Amino acid sequence: LQPLSSTLALRRNAASTCCGYPHMFSSRIIGGKKADEGEWPWQVSVRKNRLHICGGSLISSQWVLTAAHCFEGLLNLPEYKINLGEYDLAKPAPSMVSSAVSRIIVHPYFAGLGLGADIALVRLEEPVNFSQTISPVCLPSRSDSDIFPAGMACCVTGWGQILPEVNLVARTLQEVEVQIIDAELCNEMYRNETDSYAMPEDYTLIDSDMICAGYPEGKKDGDSGGPLVCKLNDTWYQSGVVSFGYDCAKPNRPGIYTRVSSFVDWIQRTIAQNRAPSAPEAPAILSLLLLVLAKVLS
Repeated sequence: LQPLSSTLALRRNAASTCCGYPHMFSSRIIGGKKADEGEWPWQVSVRKNRLHICGGSLISSQWVLTAAHCFEGLLNLPEYKINLGEYDLAKPAPSMVSSAVSRIIVHPYFAGLGLGADIALVRLEEPVNFSQTISPVCLPSRSDSDIFPAGMACCVTGWGQILPEVNLVARTLQEVEVQIIDAELCNEMYRNETDSYAMPEDYTLIDSDMICAGYPEGKKDGDSGGPLVCKLNDTWYQSGVVSFGYDCAKPNRPGIYTRVSSFVDWIQRTIAQNRAPSAPEAPAILSLLLLVLAKVLS
């Protein structure tokens, strides 16, 4: 990955002091391949009625970041689970943790796929303990919107489709290296195609809250809601959330991602406003019981 100045205004997640550091390391990724177990410890599987529907990323001990379009219609929380430390969808590892969901919060400006604000937060029922296969990714700050420049090599992970024409996800976690593409060039790549998805000359597909990434030859290995991560100063930061694409496994069809730095303020504010209520401290409970007992005896 291309070097960046150590003076960049990066900050790690306030909720974690150990984000962005996998316990397992792999060689440089060229093209798509099967990931190593534990290599991407923030990757999660979003489940609905036990079925894998989307990817996501752990950003603190109790919060997962994913795409808004993963949640359609009325939400019945008991139907959803978050599998952390997931690697093989068909053979759960002993270290895998399956968590119930207590909140699903879709960004209020999300109006449909391709229209921006495709981002959502999921609160786990209980905080998860970090381990070699479960730990959070770091988030950039809002001021870091330009630290993932065009040409930078980043990685996207998930259980994406094995073949474009077959609606079948991979059994094991996949990873692929993709290149950040300039928004104007990305728009041109889509406009210049002659198929049914060609865009009008005056149409802008990529807005400021999106990131375009891929390669001219075309690859697709991520899941909706999964993380696009970039390595800065030996730490992994989540630059994007897998959102959408048109025939994005084909040449000149890069993937479109929600730009995380555009929504960091919303993420932090939403988490602060939706913290799980903490249990009363033991001394407070004891004092209350003694007060009730005193009234009964008086």
